[in-house]
Amino acid sequence: MLLGKHFWLLGYPITIVTSLVAVLLSLLLSPLVPQSYLILFLAAIVVSSWSGIRNVSLLATIISSLAIAYFFLAPVYSVAVATNSGILELALFVAVGLLISFLGTARYTRKNHLQQSEQLLVRAICEAPIPIMLHAEDGQILQINQAWTQLTGYSTVDIPTISEWTQKAYGERQQLVKADIDRLYNLNTRVAEGEYIITTNSGETRIWDFYSAPLGKLPDGRRLVISTAIDITQRKQAEDELKQSYHLLQAVIEGTTDAVFVKNQQGRYTFINSSTARIFGRAKQEIIGCDDTELLPHNLAIALKEADRTIMQTGRGQVVEEQIFQDGSIHTYLSTKDPYRDTEGNIIGIISIARDITIRKQTLEALSRSLQRLETLRQIDRAILTAESTEDIARAALLRMYDVLPYSQAVVALFNFATGTADILAGSIDGVSTGENIQLEQLIPTFVPNELEIIRYVEDINSLQERLPLIEKQLQEGQRSFLAVSLVVQGELIGELIVFANQTAAFNEEHQQIAIDVANQLAVAIQQTRQRQQLHFYTTELESRVIERTAALEESNADMEAFTNSVSHDLREPVRVLQGFAQILLEDYAQQLDPVAQDFIERIRANAARMERLLQDLLAYSRLNRNELSLKPISLLNVVAEVLSQLESQIADKQAIVTVEEPLLAVVGHYTTLVQVVVNLLSNAIKFVVPGVQPRVRLWAEQGNGWVRLWVEDNGIGVEPKHQVRIFKVFERLHAEEVYLGTGIGLAIVRRGIERMGGQVGIESTARQGSRFWILLPYPSGDSILN
Repeated sequence: MLLGKHFWLLGYPITIVTSLVAVLLSLLLSPLVPQSYLILFLAAIVVSSWSGIRNVSLLATIISSLAIAYFFLAPVYSVAVATNSGILELALFVAVGLLISFLGTARYTRKNHLQQSEQLLVRAICEAPIPIMLHAEDGQILQINQAWTQLTGYSTVDIPTISEWTQKAYGERQQLVKADIDRLYNLNTRVAEGEYIITTNSGETRIWDFYSAPLGKLPDGRRLVISTAIDITQRKQAEDELKQSYHLLQAVIEGTTDAVFVKNQQGRYTFINSSTARIFGRAKQEIIGCDDTELLPHNLAIALKEADRTIMQTGRGQVVEEQIFQDGSIHTYLSTKDPYRDTEGNIIGIISIARDITIRKQTLEALSRSLQRLETLRQIDRAILTAESTEDIARAALLRMYDVLPYSQAVVALFNFATGTADILAGSIDGVSTGENIQLEQLIPTFVPNELEIIRYVEDINSLQERLPLIEKQLQEGQRSFLAVSLVVQGELIGELIVFANQTAAFNEEHQQIAIDVANQLAVAIQQTRQRQQLHFYTTELESRVIERTAALEESNADMEAFTNSVSHDLREPVRVLQGFAQILLEDYAQQLDPVAQDFIERIRANAARMERLLQDLLAYSRLNRNELSLKPISLLNVVAEVLSQLESQIADKQAIVTVEEPLLAVVGHYTTLVQVVVNLLSNAIKFVVPGVQPRVRLWAEQGNGWVRLWVEDNGIGVEPKHQVRIFKVFERLHAEEVYLGTGIGLAIVRRGIERMGGQVGIESTARQGSRFWILLPYPSGDSILN
């Protein structure tokens, strides 16, 4: 509105004033210009109608009509009109006044509506959610809205002209954009400019889709153009991602070895990948539009169509195994099938992924057969192990083998090449049963004695050119094929496993391998049984011999014990008598004997003493071999004290220095035997020294790993390494009796005594540098009681 929303308040005073001015001017001019009052009063109505208020223009019409009737129509100065011409003139004036009032009000209303429309348009442009630019054909940018500014960061201050906009927003691409804008100005129609990459004020890259159209001319005659844009950056990114996803999906679908395909409701292929085409052995275009009946054998196609129909009817996916004729054979596919739905969820077909599992199925079936075979072989093993005779072994093998081998008749035979016969262990053939025998040349027609042939297989007996009566009889009884597997142990042919079947080619490679495995088990088991029987025979014979030898040994021990008793009593008694009489002669008749006789008698006495010592050592050694020793914990300290007491006179005679280092610990042994052992060791240590050297002996003990070692170290003549083993044997002497007295049994007693107590004995020595003898005995447990 030109004067604002309160202009109607000023309309009434203006109407009154203009009407009064019209009256005054009419009164002044009417004498000069007749009828001029009509023009002046109409002008007053026109001026009043500019306010656009209907009541104001009506008020001006009423005032003007009354003024005309009062001042200018007869009778003058009266509102009543007396003449017809006056009434007509007044009526025409009122009509024209009302028309002017109506036209003025209508003009005002239209102007007001136009102003409101302009305001709405400006607001719409400014607040529109899409970028909008108004620019003139000379490139001046008149207005850009908020969305444009928010997205680009530019205002009309930053980009006053199109040239500035293209330079900042398009950079190196501005010349191409300017060419498109020039084309827009030259065309007077709406133009879809297309997609452009722009750079915002912040440096961000966006993609806009521009549309422009002329809006008419500006007051100065320039054409006005409006340009709008839609920011499609996210949409383009989504499209790019969608394209990438599509290409990725295509690559996966085409790259997979699985068949991927889509069928419509009629079962016709609408999409397939390369693997599907390869499976059918046709080009894609030859398969699209076909159904399974046009591509596969009828029975396979019907099965596939039935499965597809079930899925589309139930609306539920399934994982099924399907068979396809491919490369001349039937292949098994594991197919995952799901309903194919449109955007509204209606089922319009099926989508499927199928994988060839033929090899896997064959592998699983082979594995299942192998497991069954292994289980059967395990049962055969178990049955064989529990069998006691070769017949039981063969019978158990044939019984279990029936589960995995399609035979109708079987026999296990052992060959005896010496007699030319075969013993039937299990089964029967030609009326010959278990426990009977048959001639080798009659067993099977291809038999060759002693020939090591692992397997012989005849798929069709009828195809044999020459058939012996036995085979002919088998053929007449309905047998059509046979399989013979040799029983071989360590390269020796010992028999055969023979099976017959009532159909030709009954035994495939797997059956043959099973037969070989069973035959190998049989051969080993039969051989082991034979060896076990032989071992039993040898064991029985050995036991008989052991009994005989034991009786002989017991008799020998009895003789030895009698001999020992004889030595102990019968032999020692004459020696004592001889020793006694020699001593009497020396003591009572020495003066009557010459020196030679005295020397002879002295020799008799010395040899008798030597014989006494020898008999004592023999008896001691014999007792060690014969008597049972009760072993118990013993204190070495007590043993050494007892030894020193027994050897006190020898130690004194030799002026020997004996050193005992404590602790001597404890051992497990036999007290008397251990005392004898230590006596012998210490006596030798004192005895075997160089003449004129004072004997020095040291005893000590050490413990380790459950054992105790007692050392006896001397400064004697020593023992060369080559003699250190034989000195522990009976009657072994390194020196003559005249040099060192002794029987040659002392160290043998030491070795035997220590061995009987579960210990060991040894020596560390070098000639002329002394010796270190040691004995090793177990250390007693913690709860043992010492003696």
